[in-house]
Amino acid sequence: MVRWPICGPKLSFCCTVISVWGIVQFMFMGIFFFTEAAPLLDDFEIEPYAGNEAVFQANLKNAYSQRAYNCWIAAFFYVGLLVFAGSQFLTNQKRLAASNISTSAASPYGGMTTEENGFNRQYGIQFTGEQNE
Repeated sequence: MVRWPICGPKLSFCCTVISVWGIVQFMFMGIFFFTEAAPLLDDFEIEPYAGNEAVFQANLKNAYSQRAYNCWIAAFFYVGLLVFAGSQFLTNQKRLAASNISTSAASPYGGMTTEENGFNRQYGIQFTGEQNE
C-alpha cells in the first residue's frame, strides 16, 4: 500500500468508482464474446467470403475469442487501477482522520488560520458574525 498520496481524495474516489464499473463491464463483455453472443457480431468487419465455410467459421471463432481475451486484459488493468486508487483513497482518509482537518471536504476553508480579529487576508473573509461591504 502506498503510504503517501499521489492524488487527492476526490480523484482517488472517482477513479475507484470508475475502475469498479470498468471491471464489471469488461468482464461481462468478455463473457459475451467468449460465448459468441450474436448481438456482438456487428463488431466484426465481415467480408463476403466465397470460399470454404469451415475457414470462415474458424476465423469468426478466433475473432470472438481474441476480443474476449482483450476484454479480460482490460478488466485486469482496471483491477490494477482499483488497487492503486483504492489505496490512495484509504491513504487520504487516514491522513485526514489523523489531522484536525474536517473529513467532510464540504468547506474549502477547513484548517484556515485567521488573525486576532477573525479576518483572513488571503481570502478577504470575515469569520465572525460581522460582514464587510
